[in-house]
Amino acid sequence: MKNIYRNYNEEDLHAAYLHMTDHTGKVNDELREAISQKFNYDEFVKAAEYRKVLVKEKGRISYEVHKRVQNGGKIDVILENISSEMIGRSDLKVFILNKFDQFSKVKENDKIDEKVIFKSLLGLVIASVTGSLFFKAVITSTGQFSFFLLVPAYIINYLVIYGITGKTRDNFVVFMAVLISVIISTVFSFALIS
Repeated sequence: MKNIYRNYNEEDLHAAYLHMTDHTGKVNDELREAISQKFNYDEFVKAAEYRKVLVKEKGRISYEVHKRVQNGGKIDVILENISSEMIGRSDLKVFILNKFDQFSKVKENDKIDEKVIFKSLLGLVIASVTGSLFFKAVITSTGQFSFFLLVPAYIINYLVIYGITGKTRDNFVVFMAVLISVIISTVFSFALIS
């Protein structure tokens, strides 16, 4: 029987090793043979176990940064208060800055205030008209309506509302505005044709 692990690169072997040890507690002979042919087995195991611990450490740090961003923490305070024995100071700083930026953007996008509501309502009106014109053009040229048209209508309306609000559909108000605009577009296009 052919050893499927022989063609694996180092990354794939690490993943297979960790998956197998996590689920069965041991490594089968084929995987052990493939690792031994390409690498020193003991050094490979140390590197794989270190990688496993490093992933957990990065998860812990990500959780800490996320929690502090949600509580309104400032980057300077976060950088001072989070440390790691596994990750070097400069790498830790870069990792924290990246996570802070990522979580801050999500928090800003999810924020609902009067400005977002107003822009979403404006976008709803404009997107409804745009969607209706899209439906009217397609139905006029093809002579029939298809529910498959709801997908491009959703995309068009989403792009209109996204352009006005600057928020993605992950924001609840934007999502609802897009959904309602598609419904209005559909109903309004039938009214225009009748």
